[in-house]
Amino acid sequence: MQIRKILTAAAAAITLGLAAAPAAQADVWGHAGHRGVERRVVVDHRVVFSTLRAHRIRYVGTPYFLRGHYVVRSFDRLGHSSFVEVNPYTGAFIGFIRL
Repeated sequence: MQIRKILTAAAAAITLGLAAAPAAQADVWGHAGHRGVERRVVVDHRVVFSTLRAHRIRYVGTPYFLRGHYVVRSFDRLGHSSFVEVNPYTGAFIGFIRL
């Protein structure tokens, strides 16, 4: 009798544990059924800085998010003030915004 109760309790715990796993994943990634789009992870500022260093761009300040891109104040090769666009999801260099 005791073994049957233990096995029933163990089966119930396993079933509840498996049912809670997709719910926990949905909390992290957002609604899976919402237009088929998952939330995307934005790269850290360190990745943006290393991309700018790789392109030999002198940057000033920290990147900020503007209209779907990271924008960083910088100076071009001639010393003119400009802004650099960086893809926030991959960290790839997009280009300069000249003022």
